[in-house]
Amino acid sequence: MKTAFYLLLLLFLNQEIFAQENLPTIRATSTSVDIRVGDEYFAKGGWILDPTKKPDIFSIGSKWLYETKRVTFTTDLDSISFNVQPDSKYNFIILLNEQTPCHIQIATLSNPIFMQPKIAIPLLIGFTVFLVGLYASRKKLNSEKLLYFGYAAPLLFWCMTFVSGFIHGNYNHFKNVISELGATGTKSEFFTSTALSILAFLCILFSVGFYGVSQKRKLSVMPAILSFSMPVSMIWAGTFTLGNEFHSLAGPLPFLVIFGFLLAYLFWKRDKEFSALSTISLICFSISALILLRFLKPFGYEYEGLIQRFFYLAWAIWTISTAYYLSRKTKV
Repeated sequence: MKTAFYLLLLLFLNQEIFAQENLPTIRATSTSVDIRVGDEYFAKGGWILDPTKKPDIFSIGSKWLYETKRVTFTTDLDSISFNVQPDSKYNFIILLNEQTPCHIQIATLSNPIFMQPKIAIPLLIGFTVFLVGLYASRKKLNSEKLLYFGYAAPLLFWCMTFVSGFIHGNYNHFKNVISELGATGTKSEFFTSTALSILAFLCILFSVGFYGVSQKRKLSVMPAILSFSMPVSMIWAGTFTLGNEFHSLAGPLPFLVIFGFLLAYLFWKRDKEFSALSTISLICFSISALILLRFLKPFGYEYEGLIQRFFYLAWAIWTISTAYYLSRKTKV
């Protein structure tokens, strides 16, 4: 019985070795390798061979939807190309100085779920209908009632964060940023993108109510206008998930929200009726400013998730407080 087991084990190991030996192989005498990805990326000496990694992984995200793109590794002696597809892996070996195998794997991320036509088109149509309907009925909208969405949005956000973290399965709320919950190819991608889309709708409704009540109360509408950057940021993050090249373009939007906190304090502090809200706005601005700690060690390197949550905590407090004080005051 033991003999049969050892024979099977030996056969398995031989098959593994045989499979590795039959991987596509090119040669090199230099550890520096050039990489080209289609027409969108080229890095001369962009890859350094490391034989200790088995395999050394080169990950490829997406920009626009694609079915295939050509990836080429070029050494000082040879080159190899693959026509890669989304959500796939391609293994090969670069033989360094005729004796040291360097195992390379090209790993492509899948296209973001909400960029796929079967989801993106209905979502875009639905969102367009929502905005058109909102604009058409703007004179009939009850701005005070729309403010109540300012309670629902933060609650849904924090619920989404913890549920998505659980679905993700390998997530640390102190170290990992929110975008990682919806990163392309993760277990929590679909849930997070869906939740962000719903959140965006709630935040738009709140911002519309915020704007309307600000006009009625003769308050500066600038904080309300800047609050619209939050739903835009959420829609963007849900569509162009982490791993997509467009994801980082919406990075500056949260700073507009932070600027809105400061303007709320500056514009409302002289109004006795809203002095408490202006003070809360200043406190929220101070809390959100802690995001600057990301430029200091160890915060920005080990606890970026915690730093980012200071901003969302400030946003949650300010949104709930704004909904409370504006809805309460309009009843007087």
